[in-house]
Amino acid sequence: MKAKQYFKTLAVLATLPFWSLSCTDAWEDHYGDGSTAGTTADAPSLLEHLQADAELAEFLRVVKHVGYDAVLTSPQSLTLWAPVITKAQADSVIAVYEAQKHEVDNNGNLRKDKDNYAITQFLQNHIALAGRSCSSLTNESVRMWNGKYMTMTDKDLDGVPYVAKNIVARNGIMYKLKGKETFFPNVREALELQEELDSASHFFKMFDVYTLDEQSSVMQDIVDGEIVYADSVMTLSNALYARLGYIQREDSSYIYLAANDDVWKQEYDKYLTWFTYINDSKMANRDSLIQLNARYAIARGRFFNINDQKNEYNDSIINTHHVNSKDYYGLNVFQKPKQEKGILAGLTPIKCSNGLLYKDATGRIDDSLTFTYKRYISPLNRNNYKSRLIKTESSGSNDTYSPQVAVTTRNIVESTILYGDPIVEIDPETGEEVVSYPQTVVKFPELKDKQYAEIRPASYQGVTNNKTNLYFYLQNTFSGLYYNVYMVMVPEYARENYDPDEVLPCPFKVYYSERALNPTTGKIEKADPESGDFTAEESVNVPTGETHSSNATTFLASGTDVDLICIQKAVPTAKHGPFKYASYNSFASVSPTQRYRIETTATPIQLKNKTYTNALRINRIIYIPFATKEEAEAFELNPSDLSNLKEYKE
Repeated sequence: MKAKQYFKTLAVLATLPFWSLSCTDAWEDHYGDGSTAGTTADAPSLLEHLQADAELAEFLRVVKHVGYDAVLTSPQSLTLWAPVITKAQADSVIAVYEAQKHEVDNNGNLRKDKDNYAITQFLQNHIALAGRSCSSLTNESVRMWNGKYMTMTDKDLDGVPYVAKNIVARNGIMYKLKGKETFFPNVREALELQEELDSASHFFKMFDVYTLDEQSSVMQDIVDGEIVYADSVMTLSNALYARLGYIQREDSSYIYLAANDDVWKQEYDKYLTWFTYINDSKMANRDSLIQLNARYAIARGRFFNINDQKNEYNDSIINTHHVNSKDYYGLNVFQKPKQEKGILAGLTPIKCSNGLLYKDATGRIDDSLTFTYKRYISPLNRNNYKSRLIKTESSGSNDTYSPQVAVTTRNIVESTILYGDPIVEIDPETGEEVVSYPQTVVKFPELKDKQYAEIRPASYQGVTNNKTNLYFYLQNTFSGLYYNVYMVMVPEYARENYDPDEVLPCPFKVYYSERALNPTTGKIEKADPESGDFTAEESVNVPTGETHSSNATTFLASGTDVDLICIQKAVPTAKHGPFKYASYNSFASVSPTQRYRIETTATPIQLKNKTYTNALRINRIIYIPFATKEEAEAFELNPSDLSNLKEYKE
């Protein structure tokens, strides 16, 4: 904290007026004008040039205090823009250096010089690698040692005038500046400078990895065949920036809406309860993973690449997750961001060298638009379901079990023709019977998935099981939230060349279970090899108001329409409250912790008489999270919503 205060003091002192300086004859006699070509081997070093000028004494004091005198005497070719600064300014920079030199992070490590503001934001802000002289034609962008870009002309550097220029040294070129250059932070650096954003800044720094940049480092000597560096330039990489946005790169252009410490704590405490994982031997560092996901949930929706926005993001603004995941169907999109109630409304940005930093003090990012969104699973993905098993052969203790069902992928047609009962008429001219069939064209509602899975009992050795039994697993769920779960069922004639005799309703029951905290080690049910990992199944009652049912415990797909069937509201039940365990993990895969078993109930007689079918024709299963039971129970999903659901396909 103190270091930030010192740096702010330095920034204020930088605005004080400097005395007027000009190139004097004495200066020219001592240094020359730098225009003479020839060898520089006998020229003074950059450090010796500083030592020879009394007006640069305070800058020299800073250089020596932080150990950069070795850098300015190294053989590495550099360009130094030496500023005339006051004693107060020098004291302020040194105070920053000393304060940060003794800072200790959460792991007990001292701050390294590569992260010290006195070096990165002051000294390296006045040094560039390689010698650069100027002429009357010079007007170019120069990359400083800290990565900042400044405009160099024959009269000034980024607007700060030269007192003298093209001063030849044996290890580079020196310029004398009338004053110090202003440090212009990028979004990451600006984030670090805001005290009320410490939580966000600390989270990102946890992922910092520095590697030596040999080409940019300043070599001092070679000892025993090894290069010794006067100063080592380290290149920063960060796995979170690679996922979310390169707010540390000078050649990028980003907006970051940072949660202040109060918002960060509020959301962190909330999200901790959403990432409760089962503590089994397969999950290492469970507690750390919970904390990591909670922090990532806060940060992930707040990065915006300016180059990806349209209309200067007046109408809408999209975050980087929207760009990277095209299946999000409008998620991670925030409407009218600058207008009333928009995520940027009323906020004043901090201008940075590579974009803008906004501070969020109220919690402006809706998690339902970023990661707790509506989801659906497709039965076409074998990771989403498992078949219940059936005994197919018996040989004493070595019984053989096989999948109870067969799954066929079918394409949905845009419309189909239904043929009614035959109409027999007599041709008045010939007296012969003429048979015709009435035709009805049926249009299907628009579905994002143009396929469905037809699931039927499998046949083994000529014997067909009468029931369809299948487990569906909900992927990426959250603990502490309530879920509404829906099935989208399609009729037989949703495909080409359908069988008219199969246009029948399908009755089925639903059973629910959660992965157990302590798996059973006893006898496992043969039909369900995972029975020991899950709690005992509970029969799911038909929710109040659901019309697709034949009784309180049996659901019924019509067989003639695309049916949206609500399986449960505020899952699992009022008895148990929200989900106990999460399976959503942004950094690794976690086994699903909730599953449903769908079992058809048509009897052999009903199947024979064509009263019902035992074929499940499932387009998808939708599950939607809610923070409270009341929200879940009040929510209604309508068939007309199926064509425009903002959801993510797992």
